[in-house]
Amino acid sequence: MAVRIAMSALALGITALTALCPVAQAESIKIGVVGALTGGPAEYGLAAREGARAVAEQINASGGIDINGKRYMVEVIAYDDQQKPAQAISAYIRLVNLDGVKYILLQSSASTLALRPNAERDKVVLLSAAFSPKIIDESTKYTFRIYQNGSNFVPSLISWMKSNLKERTVVSLNPNDETGWGQSDLTTKVFKENGFNVLSAELFERDQKDFAPVLTKLIAMKPELMDFGSTPPATAGLIVRQARELGFTGRFVQTGGPGWKAVVAASGTKATEGMVTVLYADPRNDAYLNLAKTYKGKVGQDPNEILVTFYDATRVLVKAMQTSGDPDDTTKVAAAFSKALPMTSLQGDTLTLGHQQIMTVDYVGVIKDGTPVVAGKLQ
Repeated sequence: MAVRIAMSALALGITALTALCPVAQAESIKIGVVGALTGGPAEYGLAAREGARAVAEQINASGGIDINGKRYMVEVIAYDDQQKPAQAISAYIRLVNLDGVKYILLQSSASTLALRPNAERDKVVLLSAAFSPKIIDESTKYTFRIYQNGSNFVPSLISWMKSNLKERTVVSLNPNDETGWGQSDLTTKVFKENGFNVLSAELFERDQKDFAPVLTKLIAMKPELMDFGSTPPATAGLIVRQARELGFTGRFVQTGGPGWKAVVAASGTKATEGMVTVLYADPRNDAYLNLAKTYKGKVGQDPNEILVTFYDATRVLVKAMQTSGDPDDTTKVAAAFSKALPMTSLQGDTLTLGHQQIMTVDYVGVIKDGTPVVAGKLQ
């Protein structure tokens, strides 16, 4: 299990004392992180790592966490999978077999789907940011989604758009993988149910940089809205910039999750004016701003706001460990999620538990002068 004995380091000059005084021992719970720490989606993986680390640092600074009369420190071990299933499997093997980890935070759908069968068999608890509906079914016991996914918030978001926007024709762009397929199918369905005319739903490869051919095709359809769905923010910024250069004058929509700051940075304030986006964090919330400041001090850049979701998910995991009374028994810990929730999120909202899923509160944001204005809640 992810519990190891760490001997306190002693200065050479007092080594003789070790024969007379027992060395203090501290038990340690290890939490793994598997996500993209480099490349286009790195802001998501870095948010996973730093969200978990922030919780660990707070716990360790207070002397550890008490579980059934024992004190535990928390250690976070992160590996870069570049959002590729094969690398995620390698990271999983290393975490479980070499590092002794039985709790893992995951970033992507593809990696989660690759690891889920092994984790369920090995009784390893996964907390995943995967959007794919395939990661959870009736037999799932050890895999949890850490927030509302698209099927939860997209209907509320598009309903808000129907009530607050005049535009009614839409095209979409999504990555050609598990995450993108699910998002494209979902938004196409929900847009149509709300009376929008979906002119086209396109897919692209994640390493693509030149979008001129597909954008030329889409712009010729004269859409009023262009949704880049679950596209990573940096890539979405490329799409926005290239679409404006090709003459698109409509409104952009980001239905797949957070990342408005990277989109604005990559394409400019003017290009993104009026963009509708999902916010995982209220940009005015003091607790989130403090967490973001800590992240920037460590990473050197502003975070993707999914940071707050990984932070809260780690807190829920730790509370489930406490509630279970035995962090070495993952079956007890997984069962304790239902008792650990509800709890208050970092931002002051209430986190609850659905079927193997932490139900979070998200927000509608509309970009004005390069920053989002909160226009509503998505619950």
